[in-house]
Amino acid sequence: MYQYIEGNLAISVNDWCAAGLTYSQFLNDSHRGYLQIAQRSQRGETLIWVDSIRRPERMRAIEAALGSAHKDEMEQDIYAIRISAEARQFFSQFTKDDGTRLDADQIDRLTRKASLMEALQRGLTTQRQARAARGSRLKMGEWYKAMMEWWARQTVTETGKGIQPYQNVRSFERAFKSFEADRYSSLIHGGMGKENARIVSKRLSNLLLALWRTEDKPFIDRVYELYKEFITGTQELYDKQSGEVYQPQDFYKNGAPQMLSRSTVWNYLKDVVNETAVYADRNGHFDYQNSRRPKHHRHLGEYSLSKISMDDVALSRKAIYRGRQAWVYKYIAVDVVSGFYFRPDYIIGKPTEKTVYNTMRNMFCELVSLGLPMPAELEVEHHLMSNIPWLDDVFRFVRFCQSPTEKRAEHNIRSLKWGTSKDMGHMRGRWYAKSEAYRSIRNKVDGDYTEPLFDAMTIIQDDLKDIEKHNNELHPNQKLFPGMTRKQVLLSQVNPNLKPIDMAYLLQFIGNVTETSIRNNDFCAVNNAEYEIKDFACLNRLQPNNKRVTAYWLPKDDGSVPVVYLYQDGRYIGEADNRERYAYNECAAERTEEDEAKMLHQQKRAAKFDKFIRTRREELPQVGRASAEQARETAGVPADIVIDENAQPLNYEQDEFNCEDYAAMALNSL
Repeated sequence: MYQYIEGNLAISVNDWCAAGLTYSQFLNDSHRGYLQIAQRSQRGETLIWVDSIRRPERMRAIEAALGSAHKDEMEQDIYAIRISAEARQFFSQFTKDDGTRLDADQIDRLTRKASLMEALQRGLTTQRQARAARGSRLKMGEWYKAMMEWWARQTVTETGKGIQPYQNVRSFERAFKSFEADRYSSLIHGGMGKENARIVSKRLSNLLLALWRTEDKPFIDRVYELYKEFITGTQELYDKQSGEVYQPQDFYKNGAPQMLSRSTVWNYLKDVVNETAVYADRNGHFDYQNSRRPKHHRHLGEYSLSKISMDDVALSRKAIYRGRQAWVYKYIAVDVVSGFYFRPDYIIGKPTEKTVYNTMRNMFCELVSLGLPMPAELEVEHHLMSNIPWLDDVFRFVRFCQSPTEKRAEHNIRSLKWGTSKDMGHMRGRWYAKSEAYRSIRNKVDGDYTEPLFDAMTIIQDDLKDIEKHNNELHPNQKLFPGMTRKQVLLSQVNPNLKPIDMAYLLQFIGNVTETSIRNNDFCAVNNAEYEIKDFACLNRLQPNNKRVTAYWLPKDDGSVPVVYLYQDGRYIGEADNRERYAYNECAAERTEEDEAKMLHQQKRAAKFDKFIRTRREELPQVGRASAEQARETAGVPADIVIDENAQPLNYEQDEFNCEDYAAMALNSL
């Protein structure tokens, strides 16, 4: 009959023979490994594991005599194997030292191995509890021996497929104890993903990349040749920073030079990370930023003037200027949300810092004329802008882009070029463009390729027309701004959190500068015009005995300068208006209502000045003086001193100021 031992079915040799099988067949199958012994004994009591019997004809004879070889339903296998979901999750997420993960076969094999270990743990706990209940202890030496045999039997089943059996009890014991201490990580080989698993060591890989990163951009075959020359001692290599000379012996493997194939060198140099690491050295930082470095992913804002983006643009048509061929450039400022172009500044040749300043002036003049507030953020590139120190003082946010593709201005440049300008016939592509639609036709004259030439002013005028049309076209995002043009979006969708433009502060950085002085407590001369101070209280801000001031100003589109802002040694003094706007006709018979209003303004202004001075005079006390005799007494001077007297010289102080009214004398002489 079947016996149940350690959770598995077994039969004795006597049961084997009772089933019609011979003792010789038992010895032959045991010798050939077709069955495994569960427990050795005498007189036919040696036990055989039923599930280890591998010859089907033997199993059929046993089941015919003893019945079906299945466990009693009431019995519970204390070493039942359950595939561990926790183990599978651990091995699926495990990352080796080289950054790679286990493949599917490794994950499956390690999961099944961990499941066998967990089955042993559960069975051991159950056996210990049962023995403790009977007042005895489990002999671990015998248990390790029996479980090693159990493990070997499981390796020939579907669950243990691919799992190696242990060769001795000590190895099995160390593995089991390690699993109890470190769980699933104990089943992963310590060298997995380590440096010794690599064909090429990290140090040798770095050397190959160092040979490849040089400015002369060597081919991979050349790197392969240089390495061979170095490892064989015919080429010396050294570190440029430290001066250290590389020794070929440091790159030997197993005491001999490590010779690599061309394909191995190619694989390591063309590794994605390795190639990216040296890309900037071989191709420059600009190409690296555009083709290798990750880009920001952003979406458009909701309000206009939240961000202004600036950039330089080369107009597509070549110009003829002063008898020579040249390219016309412009520097632009674009509102990111609306796509509205402010008036750019044009230059023949590459833009300069002056071009940037002029663009800033154009933008702020346009903002003031439209009654718009101060933009919140400025987006620029490092070129030209990095030398302007006051950007952070003017704008709340300043963003320097790492690459041209990050600038929203680039998107708007493309929109104008291949939208409005192309429709108006003012756009010309480049002959080297990748797409055929963006490629210009090349004309060959006398064997040379030529570009059509246009007048520089014509190119600029056409571009201004394109910008005007572009600004008044429908906004591309009609879902968000239905029926609105770019200019309408700029005017109606202004960020509500923006503050008004403080021109007095702003013009310190972008305005024209004139050194002048306040004359007669009234006005100052700037740009060949006179400007009257707006508030007489600003006179209190002047330094003692110093009426010299610095005037900042900016002309409007028509060239007029309505107001200037006055500073003295960096301290704001006040505003001054162009007094020409208040000049009236001195002939009473010719005055109009407008002249009368201007005259009233000046009369009020004079009255304000009188009141301003009168208020200050009223604050001053009136001081009386004592008589000469009282003064002498106070000073202790004797009263009997006699003072000598002499005759006054003739014509003495003849040029002294007199009180004659020269204006009246001039009128009387008429």
